[in-house]
Amino acid sequence: MIGNVYSTICPGCNFGCGLYIRENGELEVDFRKSSPANAGKLCRFGMSLPRFYTPARSIVDGRETTLDEAAKEAAKRISSTKGSVAFLSLGNTTCEEHLAFQKLAESFGSLYTGVELGALPGDVHQTLSVGIPYSEIEAAKHIVLFIDPYEQYPLIVRRLLLAKKKGAKITSIWWKDMPLADENLRPADTSKLQLTGDSLIIADFHPLSDTEQVKSLLALAKNAGAKITFLKPFVNSTGAYILSMDAKQKSLAQLIEDINKGTIKTLFCLESDILELMPEAIAKLTNLIVQTGQESAITKKAHIVIAHEPLYKKRGTLINNEGRAQAPGGAGTGGLEALGTIAGTKFDFDSLHESVKKMIGITAVDEFTVPAYERPTYAAPRATAKPPDAKILLASVYNPFMWSGLADDNDFVELSLNMVRALKLLKGGTVKINYNGSLLEKKFKVAPVQDNVLLTGKRIGIEKGAITPVEVSR
Repeated sequence: MIGNVYSTICPGCNFGCGLYIRENGELEVDFRKSSPANAGKLCRFGMSLPRFYTPARSIVDGRETTLDEAAKEAAKRISSTKGSVAFLSLGNTTCEEHLAFQKLAESFGSLYTGVELGALPGDVHQTLSVGIPYSEIEAAKHIVLFIDPYEQYPLIVRRLLLAKKKGAKITSIWWKDMPLADENLRPADTSKLQLTGDSLIIADFHPLSDTEQVKSLLALAKNAGAKITFLKPFVNSTGAYILSMDAKQKSLAQLIEDINKGTIKTLFCLESDILELMPEAIAKLTNLIVQTGQESAITKKAHIVIAHEPLYKKRGTLINNEGRAQAPGGAGTGGLEALGTIAGTKFDFDSLHESVKKMIGITAVDEFTVPAYERPTYAAPRATAKPPDAKILLASVYNPFMWSGLADDNDFVELSLNMVRALKLLKGGTVKINYNGSLLEKKFKVAPVQDNVLLTGKRIGIEKGAITPVEVSR
């Protein structure tokens, strides 16, 4: 930090894009060309950060209060419901805060990191946790995409284009055609995929990933001798996965099940807005406690809000998808102190920081160096992934706007011209979508999409899954 300017990391995803945030009455975003992850380039989410960082206020049952009082009240409610408390941290905070939060969870309840690592073989956890350096993507000869790079991880597009310039072939396995792909296949057509030892598979791993699909991708890579890397949606996903690798943790699906069964009555969310991912379950909680630096959809529903500094003002460590150790930019430890108040102890930053460095295997935080992570070999997992057989599917494309709760202008669904003609939809009109018993009317856009699929970049039917069978009409 220099004056009112913070050298920080974009919280949109785990790509690790560096930027400057300037406090000048209103927040302003400036490019940071020295950043090794993005060399100054930003996606539309990064340029939207001033909208994202709306300061939260500490609240107890609708009454504004101080951070300390909110933390003390949270401690009382957690203690009174011990045994039915869940702690959720998706990876949107520093390694030091996540580690303290993990210690808190071990004392009072269960830790939920959102991902279902326990359902996957232990020998693949490191492969899922730490991706390959972006320079290896640029050097790849054959790249296979199981993501929409434009919508989900926009800054990787530059790396893909550089690889193409060097002669790489790009194959897309997706619901719609990708402009940069030399070959477009659909998710049901993986049998047509020709992989070699020169191939690189790029997928993503997030709280709503289908574990059988993840196993299938790992098996594809293993059997062909190909490389594989998983991108992730939260600013410190990699850090959270590494720190929690040996901890007892549960998935988002398990959390929803536990709340619905009534075994979880109090949920403590650390910098994790999951309201629209599980709206029905959230409503059943006796206590919803949220610790965060910015206002979001979930703070408006919480019984207790513990409001501290935003990410760019925090002191600590972040780990991007390559495994680079990065600094969020500030000197604040308010979030860590609040966790100490709840735990009834003091969490010392320096001790936690040393533990983080030891677990990562570094001696100093240096964003210009990718540590030499051990990448053990793994056996090809057995998988039983099956493509959906419903007539029409609604596929949710996860992107930074969806995961962060930030409003997005792209409020429409994409569908093929054949479907538009079959439904006799009118230009500039809407399409009616009946999903999970609810009826929704949305604007539409014609795109090179698989004929029986609607694509959405908004949260629609997600609590029931990423791929939702629907009925559509004019």
